[in-house]
Amino acid sequence: MLETAEVRRQLTHRLAELKKAQAQRRAVTDAARAAFDGVLEREIAPSMRQFAQALKAEGFPFSVQTPAGTARLVSDRSSDNVVDIALELGGRQPAVVVRSAFSRGRRQIEDERIMAEGEAIAGIDGERVLAVLLDVIEPFVER
Repeated sequence: MLETAEVRRQLTHRLAELKKAQAQRRAVTDAARAAFDGVLEREIAPSMRQFAQALKAEGFPFSVQTPAGTARLVSDRSSDNVVDIALELGGRQPAVVVRSAFSRGRRQIEDERIMAEGEAIAGIDGERVLAVLLDVIEPFVER
């Protein structure tokens, strides 16, 4: 049988480790949130607006919405057809995630991919945003 003092010592040590890990996670999350907010305003939203204008010029009416902390490209024909770029904090490290949803009749196609993770979030530029949008736009423009 274990000594009570030994159990308490190991528990105290583990609790200290967990507290330290939580503080580090919080710092990483705060840094990612700050980086994403800057990139969202400076690169993601303007690039999505340009993309939406180009789509409209080609006969595909899309609008850009920027609800709190995300940028969303939405089809003017169906609000079910959407590309959403947002910061996801639930994984092992913060990530910018691109989610797309497209419906045709009863068929619903959904896709999710990671644009950048961790420190790479601050390095997202307009070219990266355009590359991702061009990659996910296919089902939205098929006729």
